[in-house]
Amino acid sequence: MKNSILNSTKECDNVLECGSGRILFYKDTFAIQECKKCGHRYTLPRDTIKGHIRSNYSTDYFFGGKTGYPNYLLEKELLIRHGIRYAKIINYSMSPGKLLDIGCAAGFHLKGFMEMGWQGMGIEPNDEMVNYGNQELSLNIRNSTLENFESDEKFNLIILIQVIGHIYDIDKSISKLEQLLEDDGLVLVESWDMDSIYARLMGKNWHEYSPPSVIHWFSKKTLINLFLKYGFVPVKAGRPIKKISLKHVLSLLSDKIASKSIHKILKFFEYKLPGKGNMIYPPIDLFWIIFKKNNNGQN
Repeated sequence: MKNSILNSTKECDNVLECGSGRILFYKDTFAIQECKKCGHRYTLPRDTIKGHIRSNYSTDYFFGGKTGYPNYLLEKELLIRHGIRYAKIINYSMSPGKLLDIGCAAGFHLKGFMEMGWQGMGIEPNDEMVNYGNQELSLNIRNSTLENFESDEKFNLIILIQVIGHIYDIDKSISKLEQLLEDDGLVLVESWDMDSIYARLMGKNWHEYSPPSVIHWFSKKTLINLFLKYGFVPVKAGRPIKKISLKHVLSLLSDKIASKSIHKILKFFEYKLPGKGNMIYPPIDLFWIIFKKNNNGQN
């Protein structure tokens, strides 16, 4: 990471109540706003947390395509291997210990970490995903959101892989991470990069601008600024090697392309494509950062 990024400092006390937000554009009637002070980009949820979770992360999110997955379970092996790759990176910094996977869905990333020696649990608000992980993979997944999760356990590592942009109450959630983590514990965050060349080129048509499923957007700088406020320091960063099913790619494209004829063609190939077709997603607008809990207190 560049020194200028590592040396970022915390700015706003609350990213959603900084008082200096400005509307950049509208996407599907949602106002995409940016804080003029800290640069955090967000839209305001229109429902309670229970309503937000129920309407946006129902079973349709995992099997209905569009901004979700055409069939989440078909990506099982891809996601397990993705977890293994991250576990290898983390294992260079610490010995395997207790892990908490936030928004773990069916627990495929968690399964990958466990194959590399980690033990722990996941939390997930979708009932069907929780049941699948517990019954089919013999995992320990609890039905909860991060905002509402309570545990007397402390964890050596907490992971949020493609989750941070979906969190309803971002400030409460990052504060909760600090409470759940052991001293000198680590947090791994994988996120889309709103400051990438691709995101800037696509503008409001960037595929990650998909409210109300996604309600926060980050760059490396704004994500670090957020974590600094709660006593975390960045220690390592990179871009993930990530594979995605071709069905998932076609589903995303068909949802974003306005042309009805092209949309029909993409949906046809999505339907006909064998389930195991995969491709490497070019890491042009993805990044990961590892944060360490700062025992000296908040910055």
